[in-house]
Amino acid sequence: MKNNFLENLHPFLEKIQPLEIEPTGAIPSFSKSDSIKAVIFDIYGTLIISSSGDIMQSSYDASMFWDALKTAGYKILVDENELMRIHALFKNEVKRARQDAINNGTPFPELNIVKVWDKTLKLAQEEKIIEILPKSDLKLFVFIFELNSNKVWPMPSMHTTIALLRSKNIPLGIVSNAQFYTPIIMNYFLHDKVMEDEFIEGFEDDISVFSYKLLKGKPDTAIYKELLPSVEKRGIKPSEVMYVGNDMLKDIYASSELGFTTCFYAGDMRAYRLREDHPEASKIKPNYIITDLKQLLDIV
Repeated sequence: MKNNFLENLHPFLEKIQPLEIEPTGAIPSFSKSDSIKAVIFDIYGTLIISSSGDIMQSSYDASMFWDALKTAGYKILVDENELMRIHALFKNEVKRARQDAINNGTPFPELNIVKVWDKTLKLAQEEKIIEILPKSDLKLFVFIFELNSNKVWPMPSMHTTIALLRSKNIPLGIVSNAQFYTPIIMNYFLHDKVMEDEFIEGFEDDISVFSYKLLKGKPDTAIYKELLPSVEKRGIKPSEVMYVGNDMLKDIYASSELGFTTCFYAGDMRAYRLREDHPEASKIKPNYIITDLKQLLDIV
């Protein structure tokens, strides 16, 4: 099934259309630093443009369900307008799963979206909305639905910035609210490779953390704490790690709690998260502010 999933996915990745950034008008603030020994990135809104501004914040319509279900081999038993009933089932399942996680002591839960959709589509079958067939491919449905509902494209300068940072032998990592499809999208954008891998080529596995693997999401500092043992093994202090993200709460405030140097990426209005209404995040000032990823090369 895995090979079939990837084989069927490739044509849809090739159809991804470019997106332009929406400038924020923010003023960059940065200077050269000799103390940065590793750079950790957020993904959505930082390394890639997201039409919704973030993961799991997409807007849906019936045509997206129709296209994804048909492509993934499900039988649709209702007309297109009635497919939005699946959206209600999905929202209820997300709400239930998040509340269960919170009740079990996870303040900022991240869900495994494949499991959520598996339960949702089984409920949709019970309600005679769809029929799940032997050929139905759950992961393909989830991926196509994501591509339809949340358009993505690399940020300007992403490729060159990452390549030049790597040429300086600076370890690069990821801490991102993400799902199984996130590394696939990134590897496709960066290397034109379609492979089901939990990590992104060019980034260090031991300093990369994806929320869906921990079932915890930012701004939970637990997701950043996962980095500390590997950072220490490399002989790097937390203050020598620069975290780059677009959200003053989830990225800047949360990573600063662990002592990381912070860089606020203010390049795209869709993902420009100042969090001025948050009591802690509204008070913190990032160490650096950039509006183009290539400005990192003037810091490191």
